[in-house]
Amino acid sequence: MPTLEGVNGKNFHINTRSWRLLADFIFDRCDDLIKDDERHGWHSNYGKIISAKTAIAIGDRLEALIEEGVVERYIIGLSIVTMDAYLNEEIVRTFARFAKDSGGFDIW
Repeated sequence: MPTLEGVNGKNFHINTRSWRLLADFIFDRCDDLIKDDERHGWHSNYGKIISAKTAIAIGDRLEALIEEGVVERYIIGLSIVTMDAYLNEEIVRTFARFAKDSGGFDIW
């Protein structure tokens, strides 16, 4: 199970299947926010470090996408295609808050 460790000492725990879906969504919708040296390792859990600046930007973008209904539409589409309920709006909202408050995070 992936654990994201925030610089501030707070952690975000998520099961592997949900994390892969969430990480894919982040790369799809926040691609322009993630620096080249922060791209690799999101699916391998080897301690990828995401800076505070990038974490805040991702959190802000995810919150905006929730408000715009993009997350809900994505999840509905995902559920129709895969019959998969491993990602929901609450997971995205919780991760957005974690990212903004984390001070940067490591993916383990």
